[in-house]
Amino acid sequence: MKYAWIENDRVRDTAPGNPVEFYHADVAVFYDTQVPDDAVNGDGWVNGQLVKPEPPPAPEPAPRTWTAEDIRAGLTLAERVKWDNNSAPEIVTAKQEMALPQLLAHTTDVLSLLVSAQVISQASADKVLT
Repeated sequence: MKYAWIENDRVRDTAPGNPVEFYHADVAVFYDTQVPDDAVNGDGWVNGQLVKPEPPPAPEPAPRTWTAEDIRAGLTLAERVKWDNNSAPEIVTAKQEMALPQLLAHTTDVLSLLVSAQVISQASADKVLT
């Protein structure tokens, strides 16, 4: 067991040993509560019981994004030839639009443009999004 300074039902601080050996008597007086050895600053102390705080929830993963390279990777060989040679103005526009990573909605719009211009197939567009 070690000693802690409890304030507002929280472990404000723990002493590294007997408080009078480490702190001036005016400060050591606040380390008046024995707590389990695993107590750390910030733990709760409710009705003489140590209460560990809930861990924060894991952060949400970043939403998936796509780039021009991701689009190219989903194309057939014939479509990649068109893509690499900028054979249609829609390809040039798609590359510019996808120069920076884009979210699903924008990527879907770009793929729809390419499909409607018959530059790529719907199957290729679906493959890019998977």
